[in-house]
Amino acid sequence: MSGDRSREIRQLQKAKEKSQRSGDLKEEAAVCNQLGEILARHGRFQEALEEHRQELRLLESVDDVIGCAVAHRKIGERLAELESYKAALKHQRQHLELARSLSNHIEQQRAWATIGRTYMFIADSSQSGEALREAEQAFMKSLAIVEETLEGEVPRRELSEMKTRLYLNLGLVYDSLKDQAKCSHYIRKSIFISEQNHLHEDLYRAYFNLGNIQLREGEHSKAMRCLEGARECARRMKEKCMESECCASLAQVLLSLGDFVAAKRALKKAHLLGSQQPLQRESIRRNLRYALRVSRLQEALEEAAPSNPRAALGLCEQLGDLFSKAGDYRRAVEAYERQLRFAESLRSPEAELAVIHVSLAATFGDLKEHGRAVQHYRAELALRRGNPLEEGKTWLNVALSKEEAGKGYEELESCFRTALQCAERAQEPRLQRQILRHLHAVQQRGGCPEGPSTLARLRSLCRSQGWSSDGESSGEEEKEELENSEALEEESDLELSESGEWARRRQLLPLAPPAGGGQSLRCSAGLRPPPLAPPAGGGQSLRYSAGPP
Repeated sequence: MSGDRSREIRQLQKAKEKSQRSGDLKEEAAVCNQLGEILARHGRFQEALEEHRQELRLLESVDDVIGCAVAHRKIGERLAELESYKAALKHQRQHLELARSLSNHIEQQRAWATIGRTYMFIADSSQSGEALREAEQAFMKSLAIVEETLEGEVPRRELSEMKTRLYLNLGLVYDSLKDQAKCSHYIRKSIFISEQNHLHEDLYRAYFNLGNIQLREGEHSKAMRCLEGARECARRMKEKCMESECCASLAQVLLSLGDFVAAKRALKKAHLLGSQQPLQRESIRRNLRYALRVSRLQEALEEAAPSNPRAALGLCEQLGDLFSKAGDYRRAVEAYERQLRFAESLRSPEAELAVIHVSLAATFGDLKEHGRAVQHYRAELALRRGNPLEEGKTWLNVALSKEEAGKGYEELESCFRTALQCAERAQEPRLQRQILRHLHAVQQRGGCPEGPSTLARLRSLCRSQGWSSDGESSGEEEKEELENSEALEEESDLELSESGEWARRRQLLPLAPPAGGGQSLRCSAGLRPPPLAPPAGGGQSLRYSAGPP
């Protein structure tokens, strides 16, 4: 938190103590309201909640009905930010009922807007279509009050704020409902009203959201224009944290485009400007480390390629590993393919070539291009002849890739049987167990009559090795698997590979790959749900943290 904000909080706390000494309950409640707003703005939601609860108690004691209504709204907002949605909606509906009892249309509008916003948070956390429809209805009710009742009753600027925030939130609802036409329509209406009325914060929010949506949709030039527009708004408001957010999002666009040098500059700027959210700060630092490593490796590769192919080969491998860990599988493929060309030109040993084919096969698997993955596994097989252990692992990977591609049982069974024969020749019981488990799972899903005999063979193997007789992992095996998993987690900070160890570790696909296989590409650019606009008349937007590239 900045020094100015800290001073402001201290001054308000002194004012609160003064009003307590004088017994001015309304003044004390007003200070509680201000304190709650400032604390919430800086992510201190629990402290803010206590201030608003105290505000409500004070206003109830002086029978200030409209003040109590607003306090219920503030409590609801803080509870929503703390993800206590049921309790939040309870207070927000109390706000609505009190506003209705007073026939106060402004507070009714705010109540519906706040309720809609809470349903949006519920939808974000639970992927609930029902919550999205509830949000849509609440925002529409709020908008109807604005358009049918408040024209002429409130100042034009305040009316414009209400409209632009409702239009933005409706746009975000339709984005979540995957109705991109309505999404674009409402967000552009929000932008138009914000521009016409010089509502810089609302214009920032609309541009920022639209830019992130366009980035997600792969519309990079449009995303750049919107995010630059948001950044200009942040500069006009002299809001360094907002400008930092824009720089971080601009860096995501540049990372998606593969311009790592420009992304590095944007991330450095974001880091210097600072962010009020710890997760956002850490994300910026992580992405900056990533951009620095990639740009350094690319620069070193361009220097080495013409004169030192051996060094270039190693740099390609490091780039491929780095891209792969970051989820940028297409660039990982390009790096591994270049590595393979260097290795072939150097007439590298077959074992080295095989490792590169493993990297390519695994990465094509991540891209769900299973046919190309099988091609590289077969190329690896040709280089592994005479090594039954490696042949067995590769045949298992071939079988799993074919399964992901939807091939029939006969084709899969042939691959599993070949893998099992290799594992038996290698006298490797752990690999045998893994193959038998996969084969039995395939047979069970297909209702094959061979399933019981495969299970019996698996249990016999486990008994002979002192493992759990039902084929499940024993405590010792689970501990070993956990340690292996933790070892991979420790690598998630994008440390660079120097020996192909990453490729070798990835050689065996997981025991039960997720449906569809691979990782989601949607998050590869570090996208996050965009912040919702606050309800007109108060409340801050929630700002979510950024992800790994």
